[in-house]
Amino acid sequence: MKNLLIYHFKCYLKSYKFLLPFLVYLIYLFAAYGIMPFAIVSSFSESAGVLFFIMATVGFSYAELENQVTEQLVILRVNNDTRYYLSRLLVLLIIGLVMSVIGILYPMILNSVNNGHLFTRSLQFYDIAIGFGLHCSLAFLGAMTGAFFHPRIIKNRKMAVLLLFFITVMGISKGALAGYFPQTCLITWVFPPVFEILASFTKLEYFALPAMALPVTLTIVYGLALMIGQIQLLKHTKF
Repeated sequence: MKNLLIYHFKCYLKSYKFLLPFLVYLIYLFAAYGIMPFAIVSSFSESAGVLFFIMATVGFSYAELENQVTEQLVILRVNNDTRYYLSRLLVLLIIGLVMSVIGILYPMILNSVNNGHLFTRSLQFYDIAIGFGLHCSLAFLGAMTGAFFHPRIIKNRKMAVLLLFFITVMGISKGALAGYFPQTCLITWVFPPVFEILASFTKLEYFALPAMALPVTLTIVYGLALMIGQIQLLKHTKF
């Protein structure tokens, strides 16, 4: 597994496709924290929501890097297609972890530079811990959502882009849609639970574990379902 992870990382770094997502997220953080003070809960929640979209793009572009001939050769070498596909997804999780660290570390440094005046209250350890967990959860969900639209699963790439855009937007806006059309709740539950996890922190001054327990559980379950579903579909889809 270690050698596979190194191999995938080298392929991804050589593509230089990692530069744009990192740059976009850094620009967002720079702009978002440009005027202070901020409420900790709302700013971390917004940052995690943006990370969901960025990681969905990363997952999608990462899936398109795969060369079918090279993939077949590597699978033959490792003699385990499940391990191969899982290693690719683990690379996305590591990228999401790094992005989550950036999303938390940047405001921490900025808060320190500004003598603790970046936020409306003092930054506590549990704010950092829960905020980091929130970023990781949505990064995982975004990565698995984007990676699911693999070229071998959806061969029409224009359709794949449109579907990804629609699903990610619906994931965060389905709550507002349900406010106008309550009947849509019967359908919108199939979209990523981004709205649920972000709505659990609305108007909160402090992070509360009970408030995020169910949304985070839904996020992990949804992400794992996408992960397992993608691996199974790729195993049964012919080259």
